[in-house]
Amino acid sequence: MATINSALTSAAGALDALQYALNVSQNNIDNSSTPGYAAQKATLLADPFEPLSGLAGGVSAGPLQDTRDLLAESEVWLQQGASGISSAQSEALTALQNALPTATGTGIPAALTNFFSAASTWSTDPADQSDRQAVMDAAQSLAQSFNSTASAVANVSQSVTQDIAGSVSQINSLTAQLAQYNTAVINGGQHDAGLSAQIYNTLETLSGMANIQVLQQQDGTVEVTLAGGAALVMEGQQYPLTAGSAAAPANPVVDAAAPPLSVIYGADGADVTSQITSGTLAGQLQTRNVVIPSLTGDAAQQGSLNALAASVAAAVNQVVSNGSVSTGEPAASGLFTVDPNHPDSAAATLAVDPAMTAAGLPAIDQNGVSNGVPLALAAMATSSQISNTSFTGYYGNIGASVGSQLTQAQSNQSLASQSLSQAQNMRQTVEGVDLNTEAVNIMQLQEGFQAAAKLVNTLDTLTQSLIDMVPSS
Repeated sequence: MATINSALTSAAGALDALQYALNVSQNNIDNSSTPGYAAQKATLLADPFEPLSGLAGGVSAGPLQDTRDLLAESEVWLQQGASGISSAQSEALTALQNALPTATGTGIPAALTNFFSAASTWSTDPADQSDRQAVMDAAQSLAQSFNSTASAVANVSQSVTQDIAGSVSQINSLTAQLAQYNTAVINGGQHDAGLSAQIYNTLETLSGMANIQVLQQQDGTVEVTLAGGAALVMEGQQYPLTAGSAAAPANPVVDAAAPPLSVIYGADGADVTSQITSGTLAGQLQTRNVVIPSLTGDAAQQGSLNALAASVAAAVNQVVSNGSVSTGEPAASGLFTVDPNHPDSAAATLAVDPAMTAAGLPAIDQNGVSNGVPLALAAMATSSQISNTSFTGYYGNIGASVGSQLTQAQSNQSLASQSLSQAQNMRQTVEGVDLNTEAVNIMQLQEGFQAAAKLVNTLDTLTQSLIDMVPSS
């Protein structure tokens, strides 16, 4: 009787274990399309069989295993970061390219062409007042074109700065969620597949915002830092980032009052900007702190757009200020002014000198040539003026540089998208639910369950028969 009871207990335990395995497979099937879900595997353990010691053997449920592969996850995070930085650069550079018109008849190139054309027309009749006024009007339009272009670039800079703040806010929201998930794991959710999916979905989104390093702890929580080591999430604690502006340098090369660069601070107040090298935030920072200052300057550089404006003003003023309206009547001033105290704002402050009028615009050059000034101005259209090229050529190089960077960003974006898709597919192969495999598992488990159930039924019948054989008193 004891042997039958042991066998009955063993069979009942097998039923429990097989039901457990069936539930795991069913859960896999139910979550086969759940984002971030990693297939789980039920393990079955053989119970010891020692009849003399009363151990009847059998099978029992073992620890639950999942297929989460950190190497596969890391590759997805890497490609998410590459996709994030190229997408952010592409978006920002598109806006920047739109702020620097290069099409025929638009922007600074057209204004330069009109100015030099007006000077050329004036040279045919230097005493003509309408031609003089046309030069003044063209000069005014040229200054306004520089002003509007500088303003458009400044607007892009402001927009990207706002995007940086938005990205930091999103990163902080994601790390706050991870801290909450870690707390849930600590409080008993270590083997919760749904909670694990939430954690890794969040990590994937976060990796697209900034390059992260993830260390999975033995208790199931995740420790998240920036690539350089700045903490973002430790157990149930979040360490938020802050977007700010760099302090003015003590010894500025160009201008201490120049627009500051964007800086990211860690929870301890340390500057962690250099630790952010991929993801959306990195793309925004690269555009805001490198590309835009190369055009409009910062504390350490004048910027190519300002260099062009200053060069135009200097070259034109040198010719005009050395000319004369009539013999013995020198020019009252140059034609243009820029803010001499802020070289990084030359494009924004370029203006026609208020002391200059159409009537006072000199035509006679310093050699006494009656139309020498307009001829010299007209010659600037094609002559080498800055960096061994013409003014329009130099501006074309500015636009070409931005366009080249945009093309590269778009190419990188396309490549990163393909690589990300491949990484996600590979992860799915390793971690995803294979419905065919689960169907086979369920069929095998059902057969085992039916066999165990039949054994239980047989033992129950045998037990009842033995009881019935015992004579009643």
